[in-house]
Amino acid sequence: MFIEIADLMSDNDMLTLVVTKKDGIMSVSVLPKKVGLKDEAKNHLSPMVLRGTPEEIDQHFIRQVRSPLEKTIGMLTNMAVYEKSMEETIAKSKAATEAKKQEDAKKKAFTEKMKKVETLFNEKKISEAALLLKQASDMPCADKKQCEIMKSKIDVELNSGTLFVD
Repeated sequence: MFIEIADLMSDNDMLTLVVTKKDGIMSVSVLPKKVGLKDEAKNHLSPMVLRGTPEEIDQHFIRQVRSPLEKTIGMLTNMAVYEKSMEETIAKSKAATEAKKQEDAKKKAFTEKMKKVETLFNEKKISEAALLLKQASDMPCADKKQCEIMKSKIDVELNSGTLFVD
């Protein structure tokens, strides 16, 4: 009997059996559980109860509980898989949110650096603006087009004071 019960169960399955006897009739209560399952629905399962003489219980127990146990254990397993999937989704969502925050911080740092380049350029501190632009251009989230436009402006200013034109 226990080999057949073990075949119905998987890891983290638990089976509670309560056996009582009164006036020669036995009652066997069977309640499957999934260890670690958090869903409250698990607490609303009713046990299967079989009644009969000890001989009847011996002969028919597995045949009577096999199908309901398979269904219930399957449902509990699905609930556990769903819970695990939800936990993984939440973890991935947190990771995505964190990655977005990091990306936003990088973009903000680039924007601030470019504002500083603009300020230096407007203050006619062209060499400093050029150096800072080089740093901004090397940032991972740099807007290459914006950097090229500013580089062109800086190049014009840097070349405007020479006597020789290319």
